[in-house]
Amino acid sequence: MFPVILQSLLLASSGLLSVGSITLVILLLISDRGWRNGLGYALGYTSAYTTIGISVVLLGYKSAENAPREPSLFFPILLLIFGTLLLWIAFRNWRKPVSDEQDEPRFFSIVDKMTPQKSFGFGALVSVINFKNLALFLTALSVVVLSEFAISQKLIITLLVALVFCLSVIIPVSIYLAFPKGAKETLNGIKEFLNRHSRPIGIFAPLLFGLIFLIKGFTGLL
Repeated sequence: MFPVILQSLLLASSGLLSVGSITLVILLLISDRGWRNGLGYALGYTSAYTTIGISVVLLGYKSAENAPREPSLFFPILLLIFGTLLLWIAFRNWRKPVSDEQDEPRFFSIVDKMTPQKSFGFGALVSVINFKNLALFLTALSVVVLSEFAISQKLIITLLVALVFCLSVIIPVSIYLAFPKGAKETLNGIKEFLNRHSRPIGIFAPLLFGLIFLIKGFTGLL
């Protein structure tokens, strides 16, 4: 069981690539409604991925249970596809011309109009329409779906996968709730760091996970 958990959580850590969600939840946290908006977004984001994960595991349990005992090629091929996609994203970001101007995120203008309820709904919506993140999440989840564990064990691992994948929004909210007095300064520092280093993050983060996915995919085919 431990190798499956380790592998799935390693793949789930690719959720930390979601710089957009990190920036958005920070903007919500430092907005007028503060922690309420940030918490609403994080709850919507995490709830949606958890619901997706549980649904996929439940739907895939029967087919995985009846699958032949020979090693399946589905998972290695999936890793190769997404590994190639991530390498392409890294290459595309590398080819983008460097801009001297630091533009505010496109969603900056809508932050002040957000309410906790809207933030929750927006967090849930983002988890569905962000196809890159959804693909990464389903890749991590496929390790669980294709395992031979009992459904109860699969569901427990799925909750862990969703939790790790959503750390990109959970961590900023936790910082705000744990240290409310100095949180805005800390979160502003994180936001500025992400803005300053958005180019190397956009290149090296997908490059790293792309190489990991490709190595795991090729290993599974051998």
